[in-house]
Amino acid sequence: MCVFENMFLTNSLKQLKIQFNPDVSNFKYNVIESQQTTLGSKFPFIKRNGNSLFRTFSIGGLITSLIDTA
Repeated sequence: MCVFENMFLTNSLKQLKIQFNPDVSNFKYNVIESQQTTLGSKFPFIKRNGNSLFRTFSIGGLITSLIDTA
């Protein structure tokens, strides 16, 4: 179990702190797969690319103007 107090969204110049009600949901692994139908065979060929395994998730929280400390 991981307990995190704050979330940070960053780019090369700025950082946004989400400290009120941070929520991570819908954590899922994504794998690229393709299906090739064949002419003479009963079953298709299914190929998976294991090198392109990446994750997607949704984040949520409260963003307010009162947390700007700068």
